[in-house]
Amino acid sequence: MEYLPLAKRLELHGIWLKSYGAEGVRLDLMGQSVRGIDMHDSVLVGARLINTDFRDTNLIGSNLTGSDLTGADMRGAQLRGADLSVTSLRGTEFRGAKLDNANLQGAKLRFVDLRDASLIEVNLEGADLMGAELSGVDMSRAKLRGATLSGADLRGTILAGTDFRFADLLGVSLGGATVDRNTNFVDAKVDADIFKHVDLTLMKEEHLPTSLRTK
Repeated sequence: MEYLPLAKRLELHGIWLKSYGAEGVRLDLMGQSVRGIDMHDSVLVGARLINTDFRDTNLIGSNLTGSDLTGADMRGAQLRGADLSVTSLRGTEFRGAKLDNANLQGAKLRFVDLRDASLIEVNLEGADLMGAELSGVDMSRAKLRGATLSGADLRGTILAGTDFRFADLLGVSLGGATVDRNTNFVDAKVDADIFKHVDLTLMKEEHLPTSLRTK
């Protein structure tokens, strides 16, 4: 199937999806490169994308639900508004990717390097970001309710309006992060020491962890 143009392979994948596998061909780009190609709004649901090179590829608005992106290279990729829910992301590279408004709900992103990426209004509710590299990233208004971020590096991260309710932030590095009145740490699992080098004066008291509120 590699000899077919990508547009034709995407068409066959669409037929495969609509026929529940009875017709068409499941898209398999394992180990292949689509670097820099415009694939915006593509339907890649359930595709096999292991070790695929997506560097600088335009995937804006694409649906990758349930696809296998193990080891894929997404550095510099445009993923604004893309749906990556229920995808396999073990070892996926995201440095410099644009993930604004993307859906990564419940995604497994342990120890993933997201430095230089943009995560504005991204949905990471219930995601596993243990040990992730997020230093200096813009996560304004990101949804991280119930996410696991233990051991993650969030130094210098922009957290304006970010929702950390019920998130696990134990062992997080937060020095120099920017918060505002809408940043919310209610019911988050935290160690008060992580806020040592964070200016909390703009935050609403009711949005602070219980241990930091005025008695």
